[in-house]
Amino acid sequence: MSATPSPASAVSLVSPRSTPAEAGKSCPVPFLCLFAGAVAWLFAAALLGLIASLKFHNPAFLAGQPWWTYGRVHAAGSAAFLYGFAVPAALGVGLWLLCRLGRARLAGPSVVLLGGILWNLAAAVGVAAILGGESTGYDSFEMPAYCAPMLFAAYGMIGVCGLLTFHQRREGGLYPSQWFVLGSIFWFPWIFSTAALLLLVTPERGVLQALTAWWYAHNLSTVFLGFAGLAPVFYFIPKLVGRPLHSYYLAALAFWTLALFGSWGGIPGGAPLPSWMTSLGVVGTVVTAVPLLAVAANLFQTVRHDLHKLDANPTLRFTYVALVFWIIAGAQQIVGVLPGVSAITGLTWFGVAQQELFRWGFFALAVFGALYHIVPRLLDLEESAWCPRLLKAHFYLTFLGILISYLCLLVCGIGQGVLLADPRHTFPEVMKSSMLPLRVSTMGDFFVAFGTIAFLLNFARILTRPCRCCCGAACAASKPREGA
Repeated sequence: MSATPSPASAVSLVSPRSTPAEAGKSCPVPFLCLFAGAVAWLFAAALLGLIASLKFHNPAFLAGQPWWTYGRVHAAGSAAFLYGFAVPAALGVGLWLLCRLGRARLAGPSVVLLGGILWNLAAAVGVAAILGGESTGYDSFEMPAYCAPMLFAAYGMIGVCGLLTFHQRREGGLYPSQWFVLGSIFWFPWIFSTAALLLLVTPERGVLQALTAWWYAHNLSTVFLGFAGLAPVFYFIPKLVGRPLHSYYLAALAFWTLALFGSWGGIPGGAPLPSWMTSLGVVGTVVTAVPLLAVAANLFQTVRHDLHKLDANPTLRFTYVALVFWIIAGAQQIVGVLPGVSAITGLTWFGVAQQELFRWGFFALAVFGALYHIVPRLLDLEESAWCPRLLKAHFYLTFLGILISYLCLLVCGIGQGVLLADPRHTFPEVMKSSMLPLRVSTMGDFFVAFGTIAFLLNFARILTRPCRCCCGAACAASKPREGA
């Protein structure tokens, strides 16, 4: 694919040729708007997730108001993470990669800024409505119907600018990160509009509603967040290690197999559907082992002579840990759909553990790594502008929190499945035995929340650094000279 001249009608959105460094820090305000909103929503998601975790084994906590019931808080936390943090962060990182790799400035920065403001407004309305009891009840699609048009319009504004930025690129060849960014840009409006139409506008009948909800939730996590998270992974690991990507063919194999087969899964075992549907979902999920192995082999071959460098840079540290968590979550998803395993782990915390590891362990950490590299360049600062203590606190608290929560939920899910399969154990006994790992998992949620606070403080500190420098220079200039 080669770049083509832009039409005269798009002259106002076109920017001149620029170097990668200039493209990477051009028009910083729209990027910073997307990132600042995403970081704020991440804090809200971590806080709501912690409250939901506490309420699950302590129902008396905040029991005086219906806003804080477990069902509402859990749904609001999920919506805050997916629609407040994940989508804007994916768009911001993706647009930056398109500018950087295409040697082009961002097209329509004012449109991107307006779209980001509209998106955050719609997300705020939606989360407040969920806490008020207006959730749709569909997993990963809790936003009420009147928020869907605002979200779609805001995404369309930003997505079109991303496509125009790609159209104006000055590099003819495409790097794998650009494939994944474009895949994520196209994937979300397709699945979001389809789910909104079939679930909210003209609702389907019976079990087809559940089928559509399962399909949307699986596509949103596995394909959209997968594409959006793998894009910075493919960019930062080879770049910061100083090695070219081992194989473009393996990257292409991973991209196309994930795009073609990644959307087939999501149907739980035992669903009241024709057997060919559930079997097709199992086959599609098992085939995702191909992109899993392709990505793992490709990036390992890229860095195998420089493994000691992976901890030398905060961006690399977050990125390679995110990649490891993606491999673990993908492998667990494949194992979990096998009939012999799903008969035991279905309807337990096993699937929740995989989902949390994928969202927080893979996607969130990949975005953190990208932001630690991108934000200083947008502000024309060095990476050392980050506070080292807050950075270390963020990494270790988040890593330990994710690991503790994942292992506790995984053990809880497997234990539940084994005990439920034994007729000698009653259901109340099984639930009582699950409380200990669930309580320990709350400790992991505490760590994640404190790690998010550390990142929020560090992010606010670096955003205000140019202002503090300007104020300091102005104060120094206003002081009377010695001896005057």
